[in-house]
Amino acid sequence: MMPNVEIRDADGKLLHTYKIIADGIGNLITTEHLFEMAKMNAIEDELVSEDRADELTFSVVG
Repeated sequence: MMPNVEIRDADGKLLHTYKIIADGIGNLITTEHLFEMAKMNAIEDELVSEDRADELTFSVVG
């Protein structure tokens, strides 16, 4: 499973789209897991600070 997860800031501006590779992680991967992975990637890539990460919105696009 390799869905694309869009990340948008508080104003709705698209920041990035991540392809989340979820194969081999476990039996049950929910959208919440995907969003948490995308959020951590955005913090690591310095697209957003950790204290502003809760303002992001996420959506699965593929």
